[in-house]
Amino acid sequence: MLEDQFIEVDSIRTRYWEAGTSGSAVLLLHGIGCSVHEWESNIEVLATRHRVFALDLLGFGLTDKPAHEDYSLRRLARFVLDFMKVKGITQAHLAGNSLGGRLALECAAIAPQQVASLLLVDPAGMARRETLFEFRLATLPVLGEMFTRPSRLGTRMLWRKAFADPSFATEALVTQKVAYARLPQAQSAFLKTLRGFLDFWGFRPELVEQLDAALPGIHAPTLVLWGRDDRFVPCAHAEVLRRRLPNVEVQIWDHCGHAPQVECSQRFNQAALEFWQRGRIHGSDAVYSSNSIEE
Repeated sequence: MLEDQFIEVDSIRTRYWEAGTSGSAVLLLHGIGCSVHEWESNIEVLATRHRVFALDLLGFGLTDKPAHEDYSLRRLARFVLDFMKVKGITQAHLAGNSLGGRLALECAAIAPQQVASLLLVDPAGMARRETLFEFRLATLPVLGEMFTRPSRLGTRMLWRKAFADPSFATEALVTQKVAYARLPQAQSAFLKTLRGFLDFWGFRPELVEQLDAALPGIHAPTLVLWGRDDRFVPCAHAEVLRRRLPNVEVQIWDHCGHAPQVECSQRFNQAALEFWQRGRIHGSDAVYSSNSIEE
């Protein structure tokens, strides 16, 4: 049974889950509007071979949501790296879904020595266009505040689009999403994060350009998994990573949407474990140190 744990990161009370007692470190990064619960079907399986951490990002889940915080992409990446520092993780395999995938790439660009490998799951922000209209609409002043007001109906409709099989958008999932979205400052943190990442036309061009320039310098072994039926971020965006990353493998999965770790959890767990095993063979490992000493 996974238990909520809390730690101070940059004076931010941060909720995380931890599982596994040995092996290389793995850090799981969720997408926008999500939480550690996105990894419920994965963390204990992955922990059979690794020490696994999942955290609620700044502004999401049960992590604090300061009203005057900077929710930019760079700030969120720094928050992830600072979490690693506080936990004594000197190097980790980073796995991220959607916004979490983009954050994993940002961490690799900022601190390459701390990233053993990248597992990018339907990562957001690879190209300018073709983002789900509902997200682009939420970037508009006033309309965004109205559109993102938490409701069961709106949440259900959105998350049914997240999966190739809409039945994965269960009533329990809807209840959980709405409960987190109704927490104090949650809507504000969501909109600040979204608007720092998107405008009405798609992913912000300056962030897309920065990523395009950074990708050739990211040499961490990278596995990209993308659901062919992703309606949030189309799998065609994987071509950017295939062309620009020097050490990448891309897999497009049929009958899977925006969250393969949920909808295709067994296949995801197997692919992740096999990828990290290959990483060790090729000399890239993740180091966990309880006293933060580099090996």
